[in-house]
Amino acid sequence: MLKKNSWILGIVLGILTPLTAYAILYYANIFISEDIFDRQPIFRDLTLRVIAVVSNVLVFRYYMVNLKYDYTGRGILLVTFATVIAFFYLYYL
Repeated sequence: MLKKNSWILGIVLGILTPLTAYAILYYANIFISEDIFDRQPIFRDLTLRVIAVVSNVLVFRYYMVNLKYDYTGRGILLVTFATVIAFFYLYYL
């Protein structure tokens, strides 16, 4: 299923990758901060969100360079741009 060249797959991957990365980083941040740093989080929530959005670059590069799936890469890029625009709108305007 993940070896298709379609916009829909790119959009789905563009949405699921940052959500998964954010969930993993969020819970890792909680568990590490409770054990090591006495409940002081290592990363702020804003930093975790930026890292999660940047995780799309890895998936984008895999689909564009290794598999040469242009439509899937465009779908990932579309969601990434929309997320970055929403991010700046919410936090800096």
